[in-house]
Amino acid sequence: MKLEKGEISSSQLMLLVGSFLQGGLLSLSFAYAISRQDTWLAVLAALFIGLLFALVYIALANRFPGKTLMQINDLIFGPFLGKLVSIQYLYLFISSLSVYLWFIGDFVLTYLMPETPIILIMIMFSLLCAYAVRQGIEVIARICFIAIIVTSLVILITFALLIKDMEYTYFLPIFEVPIGELIQSTHIIMHVSFSEVLVFLMVIPYMNKPKQTKKSVLLGMLIGGLGLLTATIRNIAALGPLSAIVTSPSLESVRLIDIGKVITRLEVLVAMAQILLLFIITSVLYYAVVLGIAQITKLRSYKPLVLPIGIFAITLSLISYESSMQLRYSSRYITPIFTAWFYFILPLLSLLVAKLRKLPK
Repeated sequence: MKLEKGEISSSQLMLLVGSFLQGGLLSLSFAYAISRQDTWLAVLAALFIGLLFALVYIALANRFPGKTLMQINDLIFGPFLGKLVSIQYLYLFISSLSVYLWFIGDFVLTYLMPETPIILIMIMFSLLCAYAVRQGIEVIARICFIAIIVTSLVILITFALLIKDMEYTYFLPIFEVPIGELIQSTHIIMHVSFSEVLVFLMVIPYMNKPKQTKKSVLLGMLIGGLGLLTATIRNIAALGPLSAIVTSPSLESVRLIDIGKVITRLEVLVAMAQILLLFIITSVLYYAVVLGIAQITKLRSYKPLVLPIGIFAITLSLISYESSMQLRYSSRYITPIFTAWFYFILPLLSLLVAKLRKLPK
Protein backbone atom coordinates (compact mmCIF):
# COMPACT_ATOMS: atom_id res chain seq x y z
CA MET A 1 0.00 0.00 0.00
CA LYS A 2 1.33 3.41 -1.01
CA LEU A 3 1.37 5.81 1.94
CA GLU A 4 2.11 8.88 -0.20
CA LYS A 5 -0.52 9.77 -2.78
CA GLY A 6 1.25 12.78 -4.30
CA GLU A 7 3.85 12.86 -7.05
CA ILE A 8 6.66 15.26 -7.89
CA SER A 9 8.21 16.09 -11.24
CA SER A 10 11.88 15.75 -12.13
CA SER A 11 12.29 19.54 -12.01
CA GLN A 12 10.72 19.66 -8.56
CA LEU A 13 13.14 17.01 -7.32
CA MET A 14 16.03 19.01 -8.77
CA LEU A 15 14.92 22.21 -6.98
CA LEU A 16 14.22 20.24 -3.81
CA VAL A 17 17.79 18.88 -3.76
CA GLY A 18 19.25 22.28 -4.67
CA SER A 19 17.43 24.18 -1.93
CA PHE A 20 18.15 21.38 0.57
CA LEU A 21 21.91 21.75 -0.06
CA GLN A 22 21.87 25.55 -0.03
CA GLY A 23 20.34 25.34 3.42
CA GLY A 24 23.70 24.03 4.63
CA LEU A 25 25.11 27.56 4.39
CA LEU A 26 24.45 28.23 8.08
CA SER A 27 26.18 25.05 9.29
CA LEU A 28 29.02 25.66 6.82
CA SER A 29 30.40 28.13 9.36
CA PHE A 30 31.78 25.12 11.27
CA ALA A 31 34.40 24.66 8.55
CA TYR A 32 35.68 28.24 8.30
CA ALA A 33 37.67 28.05 11.53
CA ILE A 34 39.55 24.99 10.24
CA SER A 35 40.23 25.70 6.57
CA ARG A 36 40.01 29.53 6.78
CA GLN A 37 40.78 31.13 3.35
CA ASP A 38 40.84 27.68 1.74
CA THR A 39 37.25 26.91 2.71
CA TRP A 40 36.13 27.44 -0.88
CA LEU A 41 38.48 24.61 -1.90
CA ALA A 42 36.91 22.39 0.74
CA VAL A 43 33.45 23.21 -0.66
CA LEU A 44 34.62 22.24 -4.17
CA ALA A 45 36.15 19.00 -2.90
CA ALA A 46 33.01 18.17 -0.89
CA LEU A 47 30.84 18.80 -3.96
CA PHE A 48 32.96 16.48 -6.11
CA ILE A 49 33.00 13.70 -3.51
CA GLY A 50 29.30 14.25 -2.82
CA LEU A 51 28.47 13.75 -6.50
CA LEU A 52 30.37 10.45 -6.48
CA PHE A 53 28.47 9.12 -3.47
CA ALA A 54 25.21 10.42 -4.90
CA LEU A 55 25.79 8.00 -7.78
CA VAL A 56 25.70 5.17 -5.22
CA TYR A 57 22.38 6.43 -3.81
CA ILE A 58 20.97 6.81 -7.32
CA ALA A 59 22.14 3.29 -8.23
CA LEU A 60 20.19 1.92 -5.26
CA ALA A 61 17.10 3.90 -6.28
CA ASN A 62 17.31 2.74 -9.89
CA ARG A 63 17.87 -0.88 -8.91
CA PHE A 64 14.68 -0.87 -6.84
CA PRO A 65 12.31 1.54 -8.63
CA GLY A 66 9.31 2.70 -6.65
CA LYS A 67 10.86 1.60 -3.34
CA THR A 68 11.90 3.86 -0.47
CA LEU A 69 15.09 3.33 1.53
CA MET A 70 13.18 1.35 4.18
CA GLN A 71 11.70 -0.99 1.57
CA ILE A 72 15.06 -1.35 -0.18
CA ASN A 73 16.66 -2.47 3.08
CA ASP A 74 14.04 -5.23 3.47
CA LEU A 75 14.66 -6.46 -0.07
CA ILE A 76 18.46 -6.48 0.30
CA PHE A 77 18.94 -7.74 3.85
CA GLY A 78 15.69 -9.58 4.50
CA PRO A 79 12.73 -8.61 6.71
CA PHE A 80 14.55 -8.92 10.05
CA LEU A 81 18.04 -7.59 9.34
CA GLY A 82 16.52 -5.05 6.96
CA LYS A 83 14.42 -3.62 9.78
CA LEU A 84 17.54 -3.23 11.93
CA VAL A 85 19.29 -1.34 9.13
CA SER A 86 16.21 0.84 8.60
CA ILE A 87 16.07 1.69 12.31
CA GLN A 88 19.67 2.90 12.08
CA TYR A 89 18.74 5.20 9.22
CA LEU A 90 15.71 6.45 11.15
CA TYR A 91 17.98 7.26 14.06
CA LEU A 92 20.20 9.26 11.70
CA PHE A 93 17.24 11.17 10.23
CA ILE A 94 15.64 12.05 13.54
CA SER A 95 19.02 13.06 15.01
CA SER A 96 19.54 15.37 12.01
CA LEU A 97 16.00 16.69 12.47
CA SER A 98 16.72 17.58 16.10
CA VAL A 99 19.96 19.32 15.07
CA TYR A 100 18.18 21.51 12.53
CA LEU A 101 15.51 22.38 15.06
CA TRP A 102 18.30 23.58 17.32
CA PHE A 103 19.80 25.50 14.39
CA ILE A 104 16.60 27.40 13.72
CA GLY A 105 15.99 28.06 17.40
CA ASP A 106 19.51 29.33 18.01
CA PHE A 107 19.56 31.35 14.76
CA VAL A 108 16.29 33.19 15.46
CA LEU A 109 17.21 33.67 19.11
CA THR A 110 20.63 35.13 18.27
CA TYR A 111 19.82 37.36 15.31
CA LEU A 112 16.10 38.11 15.25
CA MET A 113 14.23 37.55 18.54
CA PRO A 114 16.76 37.51 21.42
CA GLU A 115 14.10 37.74 24.15
CA THR A 116 12.07 34.76 22.94
CA PRO A 117 12.52 31.36 24.67
CA ILE A 118 14.18 28.92 22.31
CA ILE A 119 11.57 26.23 23.00
CA LEU A 120 8.82 28.56 21.79
CA ILE A 121 10.72 29.18 18.53
CA MET A 122 11.15 25.42 18.03
CA ILE A 123 7.47 24.72 18.69
CA MET A 124 6.26 27.39 16.25
CA PHE A 125 8.69 26.25 13.55
CA SER A 126 7.88 22.56 14.12
CA LEU A 127 4.14 23.21 13.79
CA LEU A 128 4.73 24.93 10.45
CA CYS A 129 6.84 21.99 9.24
CA ALA A 130 4.29 19.51 10.62
CA TYR A 131 1.56 21.16 8.56
CA ALA A 132 3.70 20.87 5.40
CA VAL A 133 4.53 17.22 6.14
CA ARG A 134 0.87 16.34 6.62
CA GLN A 135 0.13 17.84 3.20
CA GLY A 136 2.69 15.53 1.59
CA ILE A 137 5.91 15.71 -0.39
CA GLU A 138 4.18 17.36 -3.36
CA VAL A 139 3.40 20.48 -1.32
CA ILE A 140 6.93 20.65 0.11
CA ALA A 141 8.36 20.36 -3.41
CA ARG A 142 6.23 23.25 -4.67
CA ILE A 143 7.64 25.56 -2.03
CA CYS A 144 11.16 24.79 -3.23
CA PHE A 145 10.67 26.82 -6.41
CA ILE A 146 10.19 29.95 -4.29
CA ALA A 147 13.03 28.97 -1.95
CA ILE A 148 15.64 28.43 -4.67
CA ILE A 149 14.69 31.63 -6.54
CA VAL A 150 14.72 33.79 -3.40
CA THR A 151 17.98 32.32 -2.10
CA SER A 152 19.79 32.53 -5.43
CA LEU A 153 18.73 36.16 -5.90
CA VAL A 154 19.87 37.07 -2.38
CA ILE A 155 23.27 35.44 -2.92
CA LEU A 156 23.83 37.06 -6.34
CA ILE A 157 22.60 40.53 -5.34
CA THR A 158 24.63 40.65 -2.13
CA PHE A 159 27.68 39.35 -4.01
CA ALA A 160 27.34 42.15 -6.56
CA LEU A 161 26.84 44.84 -3.90
CA LEU A 162 29.88 43.62 -1.94
CA ILE A 163 32.32 43.61 -4.88
CA LYS A 164 33.69 47.06 -3.97
CA ASP A 165 34.42 45.83 -0.42
CA MET A 166 36.08 42.57 -1.44
CA GLU A 167 39.81 41.98 -1.04
CA TYR A 168 40.93 39.07 -3.20
CA THR A 169 44.26 38.95 -1.37
CA TYR A 170 42.27 37.32 1.45
CA PHE A 171 42.42 34.08 -0.57
CA LEU A 172 46.21 34.06 -0.47
CA PRO A 173 48.26 32.05 0.08
CA ILE A 174 46.28 29.17 -1.45
CA PHE A 175 46.87 25.73 0.13
CA GLU A 176 48.45 27.30 3.21
CA VAL A 177 46.15 25.20 5.39
CA PRO A 178 47.71 21.79 6.21
CA ILE A 179 46.27 18.97 4.12
CA GLY A 180 44.93 17.22 7.23
CA GLU A 181 42.87 20.27 8.20
CA LEU A 182 41.63 20.69 4.62
CA ILE A 183 40.47 17.07 4.63
CA GLN A 184 38.78 17.58 7.99
CA SER A 185 37.00 20.68 6.69
CA THR A 186 35.90 18.81 3.55
CA HIS A 187 34.57 15.98 5.71
CA ILE A 188 32.59 18.45 7.84
CA ILE A 189 31.06 20.10 4.75
CA MET A 190 30.20 16.66 3.39
CA HIS A 191 28.50 15.81 6.68
CA VAL A 192 26.47 19.03 7.04
CA SER A 193 25.42 19.27 3.41
CA PHE A 194 26.19 16.97 0.48
CA SER A 195 25.98 13.58 2.22
CA GLU A 196 22.48 14.32 3.45
CA VAL A 197 21.23 13.80 -0.11
CA LEU A 198 20.82 10.21 1.12
CA VAL A 199 17.48 11.25 2.64
CA PHE A 200 16.05 11.67 -0.86
CA LEU A 201 15.89 7.89 -1.18
CA MET A 202 12.67 8.41 0.78
CA VAL A 203 11.42 10.88 -1.85
CA ILE A 204 12.64 9.53 -5.22
CA PRO A 205 9.98 6.74 -5.41
CA TYR A 206 7.31 9.43 -5.75
CA MET A 207 8.73 10.94 -8.93
CA ASN A 208 6.42 10.80 -11.94
CA LYS A 209 9.41 10.17 -14.24
CA PRO A 210 11.78 7.78 -12.39
CA LYS A 211 14.15 7.52 -15.37
CA GLN A 212 15.19 11.15 -14.82
CA THR A 213 16.31 10.55 -11.24
CA LYS A 214 20.02 10.74 -11.99
CA LYS A 215 19.77 13.95 -13.97
CA SER A 216 17.54 15.64 -11.38
CA VAL A 217 19.63 14.74 -8.35
CA LEU A 218 23.00 15.62 -9.91
CA LEU A 219 21.75 18.92 -11.35
CA GLY A 220 20.18 19.76 -8.00
CA MET A 221 23.48 19.07 -6.26
CA LEU A 222 25.32 21.29 -8.75
CA ILE A 223 22.83 24.12 -8.19
CA GLY A 224 23.10 23.81 -4.42
CA GLY A 225 26.88 23.38 -4.52
CA LEU A 226 27.39 26.45 -6.72
CA GLY A 227 25.19 28.45 -4.35
CA LEU A 228 27.34 27.37 -1.39
CA LEU A 229 30.55 28.09 -3.31
CA THR A 230 29.42 31.58 -4.37
CA ALA A 231 28.39 32.48 -0.82
CA THR A 232 31.67 31.09 0.58
CA ILE A 233 33.75 33.15 -1.88
CA ARG A 234 31.69 36.24 -1.00
CA ASN A 235 32.19 35.74 2.72
CA ILE A 236 35.95 35.14 2.54
CA ALA A 237 36.56 38.04 0.12
CA ALA A 238 34.51 40.43 2.28
CA LEU A 239 35.55 39.34 5.78
CA GLY A 240 39.00 37.81 5.35
CA PRO A 241 40.31 36.31 8.61
CA LEU A 242 37.10 37.36 10.39
CA SER A 243 35.19 34.65 8.52
CA ALA A 244 36.89 32.07 10.75
CA ILE A 245 35.80 33.87 13.93
CA VAL A 246 32.23 35.09 13.49
CA THR A 247 29.27 32.82 14.15
CA SER A 248 27.53 33.49 10.83
CA PRO A 249 29.91 34.68 8.07
CA SER A 250 27.01 35.19 5.64
CA LEU A 251 25.19 37.63 7.90
CA GLU A 252 28.35 39.46 8.93
CA SER A 253 29.57 39.92 5.35
CA VAL A 254 26.23 41.27 4.13
CA ARG A 255 26.19 43.74 7.03
CA LEU A 256 29.08 45.52 5.30
CA ILE A 257 26.77 46.61 2.48
CA ASP A 258 26.09 50.34 2.81
CA ILE A 259 25.37 52.26 -0.38
CA GLY A 260 24.61 55.91 0.27
CA LYS A 261 23.07 55.10 3.66
CA VAL A 262 20.05 53.89 1.66
CA ILE A 263 20.80 50.28 0.73
CA THR A 264 21.82 48.81 4.05
CA ARG A 265 20.81 46.22 6.66
CA LEU A 266 20.38 43.59 3.94
CA GLU A 267 21.27 40.84 6.39
CA VAL A 268 17.54 40.67 7.09
CA LEU A 269 17.11 39.25 3.57
CA VAL A 270 19.83 36.68 4.25
CA ALA A 271 18.13 35.70 7.50
CA MET A 272 14.75 35.29 5.77
CA ALA A 273 16.29 33.17 2.99
CA GLN A 274 18.10 31.04 5.57
CA ILE A 275 14.90 30.42 7.54
CA LEU A 276 13.11 29.42 4.32
CA LEU A 277 15.87 26.94 3.47
CA LEU A 278 15.91 25.52 7.00
CA PHE A 279 12.17 25.00 6.61
CA ILE A 280 12.82 22.90 3.49
CA ILE A 281 15.55 20.82 5.17
CA THR A 282 13.55 20.26 8.33
CA SER A 283 10.39 19.34 6.43
CA VAL A 284 12.20 16.80 4.23
CA LEU A 285 13.86 15.14 7.23
CA TYR A 286 10.59 15.25 9.19
CA TYR A 287 8.79 13.64 6.24
CA ALA A 288 11.46 10.92 5.93
CA VAL A 289 11.15 10.03 9.62
CA VAL A 290 7.36 9.73 9.77
CA LEU A 291 7.14 7.93 6.41
CA GLY A 292 9.93 5.55 7.42
CA ILE A 293 8.32 4.67 10.75
CA ALA A 294 4.95 4.15 9.07
CA GLN A 295 6.49 1.79 6.51
CA ILE A 296 8.40 -0.22 9.11
CA THR A 297 5.34 -0.59 11.35
CA LYS A 298 3.03 -1.10 8.33
CA LEU A 299 0.65 1.72 9.23
CA ARG A 300 -2.01 2.80 6.75
CA SER A 301 -0.99 6.45 7.06
CA TYR A 302 1.96 8.40 8.42
CA LYS A 303 -0.17 11.39 9.47
CA PRO A 304 -0.92 10.19 13.03
CA LEU A 305 2.85 10.14 13.64
CA VAL A 306 3.49 13.75 12.65
CA LEU A 307 2.78 15.52 15.95
CA PRO A 308 4.31 12.85 18.26
CA ILE A 309 7.52 12.81 16.21
CA GLY A 310 7.64 16.60 16.30
CA ILE A 311 7.37 16.59 20.09
CA PHE A 312 10.04 13.89 20.34
CA ALA A 313 12.41 15.81 18.01
CA ILE A 314 12.05 19.01 20.04
CA THR A 315 12.70 17.12 23.28
CA LEU A 316 15.72 15.37 21.78
CA SER A 317 17.08 18.69 20.56
CA LEU A 318 16.76 20.35 23.96
CA ILE A 319 18.37 17.50 25.91
CA SER A 320 21.16 16.91 23.37
CA TYR A 321 22.55 20.44 23.14
CA GLU A 322 22.88 23.03 25.86
CA SER A 323 24.62 25.68 23.76
CA SER A 324 25.70 26.47 20.22
CA MET A 325 29.33 25.88 21.26
CA GLN A 326 28.48 22.29 22.20
CA LEU A 327 26.80 21.76 18.83
CA ARG A 328 29.74 23.38 17.03
CA TYR A 329 32.23 21.07 18.77
CA SER A 330 30.11 18.00 18.06
CA SER A 331 29.69 18.94 14.38
CA ARG A 332 33.44 19.42 13.96
CA TYR A 333 34.93 16.45 15.77
CA ILE A 334 32.33 13.81 16.65
CA THR A 335 29.32 13.67 14.33
CA PRO A 336 31.19 13.55 10.97
CA ILE A 337 32.99 10.38 12.09
CA PHE A 338 29.78 8.86 13.46
CA THR A 339 27.75 9.56 10.30
CA ALA A 340 30.38 8.16 7.91
CA TRP A 341 28.86 4.71 8.56
CA PHE A 342 25.44 5.86 7.33
CA TYR A 343 26.43 8.08 4.43
CA PHE A 344 29.39 6.18 2.98
CA ILE A 345 29.86 2.61 4.25
CA LEU A 346 26.28 1.33 4.61
CA PRO A 347 25.03 2.50 1.15
CA LEU A 348 28.08 0.95 -0.53
CA LEU A 349 27.57 -2.26 1.46
CA SER A 350 23.88 -2.32 0.48
CA LEU A 351 24.69 -1.90 -3.21
CA LEU A 352 27.37 -4.59 -3.01
CA VAL A 353 25.04 -7.08 -1.31
CA ALA A 354 22.32 -6.34 -3.87
CA LYS A 355 24.71 -7.11 -6.72
CA LEU A 356 26.10 -10.24 -5.06
CA ARG A 357 22.58 -11.55 -4.47
CA LYS A 358 21.73 -10.58 -8.07
CA LEU A 359 18.56 -8.88 -6.92
CA PRO A 360 16.41 -7.68 -9.84
CA LYS A 361 16.97 -4.19 -11.19
